[in-house]
Amino acid sequence: MLTVRIVVGGRDLLDVARNIIGRYMPGFRYAEAAVMDGWASVAVAMVGEEAVGAEVFYGLPARPYSMCVHYYVATAEGWRRRGIASALVAHVEGICGAQLYLATTRLDNEPAMRLFTSLGYDAVSWDELPRGLADVLLRATCGYDDDVLLAKPSKLLDALLDADHAEIARFHRRECYAVWRATRGLA
Repeated sequence: MLTVRIVVGGRDLLDVARNIIGRYMPGFRYAEAAVMDGWASVAVAMVGEEAVGAEVFYGLPARPYSMCVHYYVATAEGWRRRGIASALVAHVEGICGAQLYLATTRLDNEPAMRLFTSLGYDAVSWDELPRGLADVLLRATCGYDDDVLLAKPSKLLDALLDADHAEIARFHRRECYAVWRATRGLA
């Protein structure tokens, strides 16, 4: 049985996360900005002294439900399919203690779809959601490049349509929109 230890931090673990996640996900600059600005945290999976997986995550207080977003999750090559990503997601859920958990991905990202659905997340296409709700959730997740929202439990999503979105709007302006503008030389 593989013993995985999870270490959680912020900027102090950003280089480790960049080495694991950034290798596979070109949009990692968004996660870097969120960690540097103090919005997001980093969880690193360790086997012995080796970092074998990482996750960047953040919580958003939205009424009526608190949310936790799994921003990026990756397992180092050679360590996949051993439960490391599952351990990271479960650990983050325990830390967040939120009522609603979210992630986004591309429909063709079979490992991510398999990971989250195996952990009880429902996959919902952005097109299946009412326009206003999709807008709120896109802002909360910076999921503009993804096709699918993964939610646990998805039955809570509709209540967010009438939620207080001030914190989501603040997060979106700083961590999604401003980073997007900066990457295009518009800032």
